[in-house]
Amino acid sequence: MKKKERKMTPSFNHFPLAMAQCANCSENCPNFDLCQKRIFIVGGVERMEPLYRSVIEECGGVLDYHCGSMQSGMKKFEKCLQRADLIICPINCNSHTACLKVKDMCKKYNKSFHMLPTGSISAVKRLLAENYA
Repeated sequence: MKKKERKMTPSFNHFPLAMAQCANCSENCPNFDLCQKRIFIVGGVERMEPLYRSVIEECGGVLDYHCGSMQSGMKKFEKCLQRADLIICPINCNSHTACLKVKDMCKKYNKSFHMLPTGSISAVKRLLAENYA
């Protein structure tokens, strides 16, 4: 029986990352592309927030997380979005309203954003590996 070949994506596991190490980051740093960048994840599975945080911090970034509920108030959401360097919005776990709000506010504040088809850890890792490694 043949084994299925899996496509290997770049991984951040080989980076010895700690936020303290990034204080004086330069272009020679292996974490330079994500070093201390603030990543704002809107929605996703709430119980996975610690995993999102682990992946982002492993890469030298800082995570802000919002559950995606637009009923809980917009001030905190807007503040997080304004200070973020990158916004990630998984569309399978957010309402249509939340996705539109993210898109509109990112355009308003000229922020980089990615709409992911899923909120899985592998999707977040893949996005970071393809764009920031």
